Amino acid sequence: MTDAARLQPVSGVVFDLDGTLTAPTIDFDAIRSEIGIEGGAPILETLAGMPADERSRAFRILEKHEERAAAESRLSPGAEELLDFLDREGLPRGLVTRNTRRSVEAFVARHRIDLGVVVTREDAPPKPSPAPLLHALERLNLSPRQAIYVGDHEIDRLTGKAAGVITYIVRTHPEIKDCGPPEQRIDRLSDLIGLIRTSRE
Repeated sequence: MTDAARLQPVSGVVFDLDGTLTAPTIDFDAIRSEIGIEGGAPILETLAGMPADERSRAFRILEKHEERAAAESRLSPGAEELLDFLDREGLPRGLVTRNTRRSVEAFVARHRIDLGVVVTREDAPPKPSPAPLLHALERLNLSPRQAIYVGDHEIDRLTGKAAGVITYIVRTHPEIKDCGPPEQRIDRLSDLIGLIRTSRE
C-alpha cells in the first residue's frame, strides 16, 4: 500500500459513481447551460442558493440528466474485475454520490450490481463534505483507517482528505490527471486489486 502510515489492512472500499464506477457520460457544462449557471460553478451548491421556484425547476433539469446517464451508463474499465475480487475476498463495498437514490437505482437495474451501502445527496450533505463518506463507513462498521475511497475528481480527493480516508483517483478525465498524489492515481479500477491484496498480506 502506498501510504506507509496505514496501520490496518484494507477491509472495505467506498466508491463514487459517475466517472468512477461508470465511464464519464454526464455533460455538466450542458446541465449548467440548461439551468442558466454561468462558468464552472458547482451545481448543487449553486442550486442551494436559488429561490425556491427556480431551484425546483433546476433540480428537475439536473435529475433528468442524471437519470438518463444512469440508464445509459457503461461500467468503467476494470470495474467488474475489482467488484468480483471484493466478492471473492468477502470485502464490503459502499457508494457515496452527489446523485439521487433514484439515479443510483437506475444504475443498479441496468448493471445488476450490489453496491452494498449507498449514501446519496438525500441522505447527507453532498461531497466535498466528509459527512456522506463517514456515514457510509459507519454503516459498514469500518473506521477511516480500514477503508479506501475511490473517486475521479478533486471533490472526491477533498472528501477523502476531510474524512481521513486514503483516496485513489481513477484517471477517467484528462483534465484531472494531476488530481491527488501521483502514487494515488490509477488508470483503471482493477489496478486496486494488487494494492488491496498487498495491504492484507
